[in-house]
Amino acid sequence: MQLNQSLFMLGGRSGYVLQPDMMRDDLFDPFDKGSLKHVEPITVQLQILGARHLPKNGRSIVCPFVEVEVCGSEFDNSKNKTDVVADNGLNPLWLLKQFIFDINNPQFAFLRFVVYEEDMFSDPNFLAQATFPVESLKTGYRSVPLKNSYSEDLELASLLLHVEIINAKEEDEENLYSSIQQLRDRANELSNQVSNLEHSNNCDSRYQQRLDELRLAQEQLMELTEARNRKLMEKKKRDRQLANRRN
Repeated sequence: MQLNQSLFMLGGRSGYVLQPDMMRDDLFDPFDKGSLKHVEPITVQLQILGARHLPKNGRSIVCPFVEVEVCGSEFDNSKNKTDVVADNGLNPLWLLKQFIFDINNPQFAFLRFVVYEEDMFSDPNFLAQATFPVESLKTGYRSVPLKNSYSEDLELASLLLHVEIINAKEEDEENLYSSIQQLRDRANELSNQVSNLEHSNNCDSRYQQRLDELRLAQEQLMELTEARNRKLMEKKKRDRQLANRRN
């Protein structure tokens, strides 16, 4: 329901929302990013700065954290979360946490924020959420009003974000993005092969070889992703310093 209501925000919550043009292509396959035509991949750099007036369960003071999720095509789905802020539901701050999401099919993707509290047993309890189509995102500092699980407004509750959207290919000076995508595809392929061998109880030398290749691909993917994220954050920092000097 949250995704459906978010989708109809594109039309001002009235009328129809047309299918993307690519869905009317006979060759389109939602599980194959190679079938995407005339769709530019994007990279979303997101920093959650803080929140205010978070709801609480009962009388206790909440210890909130925020989970950020990309919901869309299978190859774009990803999830990450902030650290837990102890005993502060009024104005918690997260100043050092930045998320970077590569989205190959932005026309299919939603960005979902879910605020949880961590209880005394370290279990997450839902507090609030907000969901937006990726195509509707605007860059800059944004105040995001929060809603309950039924998508009803929560008075005064909001998140403060900084959003930056870049063309993934244009910023790929060292081909890091292309290498990461190739490694992700290879890791997914190896993961499927390992899973098939496990289900067939065929744990011979081929299984061990594929498992070793999968581990190596995952390690290389992690290294390249961290290197690219560092470069993007350094570029963002330089751009801010340059803007401050001009002002």
